[in-house]
Amino acid sequence: MNPRSGFGASQGSGGAEGFGERLKGMDLNFSGFEPVRTPALLVPVEHRVSEHLEQIRSPYVDWVVDAKLVEPGTRGYDVLMRTKLDDCAALIFPDHPRELVLYGAISLALFFALDDVVDDVNADRSRKLAYIRRVEQIASGDAPAARDDHIVRAWHRWFEEIEALASPRAFEGFAGALRFHLRALRAQALNQQSAAPCPTTHLMRRRDNVGSSYFMPLAAIFLEREHGLSMQEVLEDQHVKGITDLAAFVIVLHNELLGLYKDMRSGEANFVEVLRREHGIELQSACDLAGKLADDMVKAMVQMATDLPALVDGYEEKAEAIARCVRTAYSLIRGTFDWYMITRRYYDEECFSM
Repeated sequence: MNPRSGFGASQGSGGAEGFGERLKGMDLNFSGFEPVRTPALLVPVEHRVSEHLEQIRSPYVDWVVDAKLVEPGTRGYDVLMRTKLDDCAALIFPDHPRELVLYGAISLALFFALDDVVDDVNADRSRKLAYIRRVEQIASGDAPAARDDHIVRAWHRWFEEIEALASPRAFEGFAGALRFHLRALRAQALNQQSAAPCPTTHLMRRRDNVGSSYFMPLAAIFLEREHGLSMQEVLEDQHVKGITDLAAFVIVLHNELLGLYKDMRSGEANFVEVLRREHGIELQSACDLAGKLADDMVKAMVQMATDLPALVDGYEEKAEAIARCVRTAYSLIRGTFDWYMITRRYYDEECFSM
């Protein structure tokens, strides 16, 4: 697979129909697997990278090393230091505050540290569930105990530092979303998780346990600090929430398409494979169907956003906060897609389990 074949590359023919930019598909061809081509996927905004990237590089490295998430000289250190910060830079657009860029980057490192524990399909199920519960307790205000490892302690530090920066209402929204995400991770510890009864079950579970599920309320904390806006009120609006919920679904579908062989190799469930099995179709047809579903959701987000002035009570007073919220949801889709295309996790077989 060419790791850069689709990164930032517009489709040579065919328009995006006014809903964003359609990126070229790419061939997924690994030894021992049936080759497929991902569809040309629609993303709602163009690629941009935060202007704060260089400013936060040293603080990010200092934080991750000081928290003992990684040790110098190890493979994990090389991965997090060399690629993960640059990978996540595309998730945070230039109009996002510097603190959001830093703590968003740290959240990605923390997510991967926890994900490595949860994704080990051969690990003892009860131990994985106990580990998830412990991190959930930390996200409920527990202090680290003597038995807790460096990952749990790092999560606690991140959680405390964000609380110190947030208004009470914004922090309550973030903490609730984080606990919801952690509880949803339990689905990844289920026995025979790859035997999900239907594609919708799998898609709903992945929407809830993907790391982006808590990013919107995390972003709201720093957008509120930077601009003096009531972001949490906007996030809780049913019409805005409909858009941000769709963003999580789109991110999941892109992840399932680009991480297909990683999941097939590790034994994790994958939406494309569940589609193929449930509908008795070829793997390529399942990829095309998943891509069309993701594109339809992007179009729905854009269409729904145009209707917000007529749907949200007191829209004029909330217009800037709503615009920043919707742009953040769009940037999360585009930035996550760019990250999928950059990180070795999805195209280097040696890194499939990283």
